[in-house]
Amino acid sequence: MAQDARVRGYHHVTFCVGSAQEDYDFHVKALGLRLGKKTVLFDGQEPIYHLYYGNGSGDEGTLLTSFPMSWRPRGQRGSGQVTSITLSAPAGSLSFWKQRLTNHGYHTEYIERFGERRVVFDHPAGIEYEIMEGVSSEPSPWTGAGVDGEVAIRSIGAVTVSARDIPEFDAFLKDGMGFAQIASDGPHYRYAIDDGTSGKILEVLHEPEMPQGTWTFAQGVVHHIAFDMGDRQTQQNLKLHLEGLGFTDVSEPKDRNYFTSVYFRTPAGVLFEAAVTNEGGWLKDETLDSLGDKILLPPWLESERGNIIPRLEPIVAEPATLAD
Repeated sequence: MAQDARVRGYHHVTFCVGSAQEDYDFHVKALGLRLGKKTVLFDGQEPIYHLYYGNGSGDEGTLLTSFPMSWRPRGQRGSGQVTSITLSAPAGSLSFWKQRLTNHGYHTEYIERFGERRVVFDHPAGIEYEIMEGVSSEPSPWTGAGVDGEVAIRSIGAVTVSARDIPEFDAFLKDGMGFAQIASDGPHYRYAIDDGTSGKILEVLHEPEMPQGTWTFAQGVVHHIAFDMGDRQTQQNLKLHLEGLGFTDVSEPKDRNYFTSVYFRTPAGVLFEAAVTNEGGWLKDETLDSLGDKILLPPWLESERGNIIPRLEPIVAEPATLAD
């Protein structure tokens, strides 16, 4: 793969959930993340929240973003989808997280994959989450939600994708995006960018008999995985590189106000995004201290505020409590 089109790591992961309050309680009260931005989905005509959770400053690679849509049905889980989102926390923190999540009412269990122990639990919408122990050089954690910095979640550690066919997806990941396969564990394959540390890992679950999962917006479905490209030129280089390989299902750049996105379908069916944070990022319309306090709209939707905001579910923001 061309060096001028290289992926740096994760930017964010976006998924569809049910209640906005339920989603807030899970990410802020249970996981101790910061609600860093409240805005809306820019696609379609229905007013739908777009909520961003991450560390204190919303660094790339820490962001989990949701579309609450309690009126939509549950999606069909299957191939071509994300099967689990793995978060990274400091070494020695797994017992803390298992106990905390249990205290918050979530069923948890330990599993082992690639020789690593993880805590597994589900989002209320049915999306599988894991916590694994990562490395100390990850982004600084948010500690304003009742979780001590010594155990607080640092970033997205890895994401697992279900694929019916491995060779085609393998070639795409290697030739198209610069991943290398570094390990296997039964039907699980691990791919990595650069040094393969937390935040640079993609895991693939080979499920040859699994039916195709839902591609539309639906509760319990991870919609896409976004990778951080660093700058617009590198993003454009990746777009041209993929198209040059014959992958022409690549979108034109889309302005998402805080970042610019290029979307593309992979041979596995899962939707990927190449993202670049725009100038000003999350601070273009809020201060660091006020992130997430207000519902913000992009300039092109501001004239519709009176129609959009009343149709969004109110979210009661209460301080998280340390349940260890």
